[in-house]
Amino acid sequence: MVRVRVLNPPLDARRVDRAAGVLLGAAVGDALGVPYEFAAVLGVDQRPEMIGGGLGPYEPGEYSDDTQMQVCIAEVAATGADLRAPEALDAVAANFHRWLDGGASDVGAQTRAVLRAAGQASGAAGAALRAAARDHADRHAHSAGNGSLMRTGIVALAHLGDAAALAEAAVAVSSLTHPDPDCADACVLWCSGIRTAVLEGTFDGVRAGLDLLPAGRRALWAERLDEAEAHPPRHFAPNGWVVTALQAAWSAVTRTPVPELDPARGGFPAQHLRLALEAAVRAGDDTDTVAAIAGALLGARWGCSGIPLAWQRAVHGWPGLTGPDLVRLAVRTAQGGQDDSLGRLSAARVPVPAGAPRGFAVPHPRDPGVLLGNLPLLQGTEPVDVDAVVSLCRMGTGSVLPAAGSGAATGIGSSTVEHVRVWLVDSDGSNANLHYVVDQAAREVLRLRREGKRVLLHCVAGQSRTPAVAAVYAHLATGIDGETALSELREALVHGWQLAAHRELHDAVRALTGGDGEGRAPAARSGADTPAPREAEQSRTPFLEERGALSRVRGLLLGLAVGDTLGAARGELPAGVTLRAGVSTQLACFTAEGTIRALVRGDHKGICHPPSVLWHAYCRWAALQGIETERLRRRWVPYGGKTWPDGWLAGVPVLAQRRGSAPATVAALSQAEQGTVEKPTTSSRGCHALTRTLPVAVVFAGRKAADAVTALREIAALTHGDRAAQAAAAHAAVLAGRLLAEGARPRVRDVLAEGLRALADADPDLTAGQRDQLATALRQGGEHPADAHRLARLAPDPTAPSALLGGLYVAASFPERDQVAAALRFAAGAPDGDSVACVTGALLGAAHGAEALPLDLVSRHELAWVLDVLARDLVAQLTDRPGGAEYTPGWDEHWWDRYPGW
Repeated sequence: MVRVRVLNPPLDARRVDRAAGVLLGAAVGDALGVPYEFAAVLGVDQRPEMIGGGLGPYEPGEYSDDTQMQVCIAEVAATGADLRAPEALDAVAANFHRWLDGGASDVGAQTRAVLRAAGQASGAAGAALRAAARDHADRHAHSAGNGSLMRTGIVALAHLGDAAALAEAAVAVSSLTHPDPDCADACVLWCSGIRTAVLEGTFDGVRAGLDLLPAGRRALWAERLDEAEAHPPRHFAPNGWVVTALQAAWSAVTRTPVPELDPARGGFPAQHLRLALEAAVRAGDDTDTVAAIAGALLGARWGCSGIPLAWQRAVHGWPGLTGPDLVRLAVRTAQGGQDDSLGRLSAARVPVPAGAPRGFAVPHPRDPGVLLGNLPLLQGTEPVDVDAVVSLCRMGTGSVLPAAGSGAATGIGSSTVEHVRVWLVDSDGSNANLHYVVDQAAREVLRLRREGKRVLLHCVAGQSRTPAVAAVYAHLATGIDGETALSELREALVHGWQLAAHRELHDAVRALTGGDGEGRAPAARSGADTPAPREAEQSRTPFLEERGALSRVRGLLLGLAVGDTLGAARGELPAGVTLRAGVSTQLACFTAEGTIRALVRGDHKGICHPPSVLWHAYCRWAALQGIETERLRRRWVPYGGKTWPDGWLAGVPVLAQRRGSAPATVAALSQAEQGTVEKPTTSSRGCHALTRTLPVAVVFAGRKAADAVTALREIAALTHGDRAAQAAAAHAAVLAGRLLAEGARPRVRDVLAEGLRALADADPDLTAGQRDQLATALRQGGEHPADAHRLARLAPDPTAPSALLGGLYVAASFPERDQVAAALRFAAGAPDGDSVACVTGALLGAAHGAEALPLDLVSRHELAWVLDVLARDLVAQLTDRPGGAEYTPGWDEHWWDRYPGW
């Protein structure tokens, strides 16, 4: 039979993007599944990560044989070869042998047997391999493994222009090792799906591929696809059989909902790729193969631009390839073996377009640690003093920075310079995932800055893509609105401005920064004593609008209380009796109530100094406890009504009972003036500086860490003058706020690590020793979890720094939702168990919500109902202002009586 090669159709920018995602999508799925291959099945609340290990063991981000074998095919396909041709199949077979001899990190049993048998035969490599495969299939009843389906994605790119030729090529390449009809059919269906996804941007091609199968097998495969769509991926384990492997992958793709586009709230349709790949890994069994199969199709649908940048950066493998190398092979295959007109796929450097401005680098107006530049800057000879480069345009294969003589001093040509490549096209209509890509790029800049790196952000001219991403970064880093950020950038970028001509990109910036009328209002800045307008107040706590936010606030307060009680009892509580609150919990109640009263005062009076309102709250606690009651009454009654202490909390009997000592707090409240950072009234570094401050985390969650640290240090200084205690209180509340703002199912260790990086930038008084101690506690929690001796060394005494280090270690040791009870009991065994368990409960409660706390303990706690009311009222005040404002009536006429604003 004479075969005529039909050339692939010309590809526009979106189709090129989708073609680029095929091999890269398979590789990231492979690397994501590697750590979990044939291991315990992950739960729905467990998020797979590229942590390496597995059967290799593999490095984080390293792909396995699934992608290695596909690379063997891609190296041939990228030359423009017809994969049906004998010479092309010979080349693929030769690559398989080269891989087996020198690069295979893992090999399927059938593939190994066939390759070894073929290696002893004479004649053409392709024919010998096919003969060995047929012989193996004839001698083994079960020869329909998933080994050819896992590598088939690249075959589709070689025959985008001809579905019939695609089917022939899929069968031919499969038959090199897996000639069983089930294997051939599966490869045809999946290649058909990838072809349609690249050309049309849909998943319809898998079903359409039924018409490419032998007529007698179409009904069977239609039933198999129906079954896949009716059951979750886990239903199809074990999945070593090619049929169940395809069904598991198709189930993950089709049963994972596509998110709505909601930029201001972080919703992007392209997130379907990540979510579906995670679902594929949760199928269990042959996780890397199922995820690699799914990844090829998902990459074809969502494109390279739909793959998380963190995954793109991490992925690598035999024979020394990285993400850009995989993209090059895929795009050259889709383009018939050719580069584009500029040679951007294979050239070491991309030529600078005529008319582009000379190289420049200007500091970001909001962050001089971010330089804004253009492509000519990177091709000059002048040093560029940066630690990382974020490229928003296509780059060549060479080093991102020129190899100049002083590279060691400047970072030029140094391997330490991190390079992030972003797929962003400077043309309206050319970006299928525009909002997602801009958001990802801005967050990469934010990540790099939090790691302390000096960053160059650039595109070709530095006039449209660069200011767009820089504006979103400014919004993420400082809270300013997008239009203000763009205005400042326009003044700074004196070399030219073309963003106005790119309407889609400009609109994406507005949508991502909440300025399009559909997202939240942008955050505003305000002085320490003057509250921002109500719109800004709401934007400072955006997480409260999310589902589950109230549960996390309740979790923080209730977790604090349960930890306090459990720690005081050293983890041994009697059954069936009411659990008594500790003094930390009592003070935390007044902190929460005082915070609400401070917000009420700001709404009604237009001015407020929150630490002073909290000082008044602690004085009310002292009066209830019988501590200098008459002196305090004489002091405060003239400023309020006849009844003092006032507010509903003063009527809770438990708060008038002695539940432990707080000597530093009592000593401070006995002074005539409240303590400040500059003028402390005690020298204490006790744990209550921290435990009583934790509820304030709710107000600062999602806000700039620098603003939070300053205010929180001042609140801690009311009673504790030691700088280390003030720092520990501020840092604990910032970390709790990060967990609150993260959303459902947070990766606790990652969020805490991000919080520590934010503190390094936000707190100028954070010492190197404090930073190292915090990092050590977090790291040891992951590497050496639940070690009582380590906990005792980290938290040896009842001080605020010990409480924070101990709580951080325990939270990192027990990060999962179903581990909270175990975490609290372990924390209770610390030398000062109540403070460590108090911090642990607050952190994990903020992360996982009230429902994750031990129900038996919460239900029996005497102040649980009080804390629950305070949590709900705090959220109501921040989101709904029940008491109204100075000129605006509220819907609760009794709110001021419950929370008088003073």
